[in-house]
Amino acid sequence: VLGGKGEILDLGRKARLFSKAQHRALRLRDKRCRAEGCTIPAAWTEAHHLQPWSQGGRTDLDDAVSLCNHHHHRTHDHAYTHERLPNGDIRFYRRT
Repeated sequence: VLGGKGEILDLGRKARLFSKAQHRALRLRDKRCRAEGCTIPAAWTEAHHLQPWSQGGRTDLDDAVSLCNHHHHRTHDHAYTHERLPNGDIRFYRRT
């Protein structure tokens, strides 16, 4: 997949970190932090792998979601679990 300037937007397993072009594309697509109910604008978000890189995740737009710093850290917090909703948002649950 290429961006408007011919930039590669799907890096697969060649790179772990998302590129500047991918960040721009995610901001345009997601518009805000995709945590359910969060209104932090996409310009203030970080790219998160939906399937962790350590478990074979790919650095592709289809495997990425924009999350604010707070919610990005929550995805890695073992006190919480999360699920992806049909609209693409992420819903968090505190583990019991």
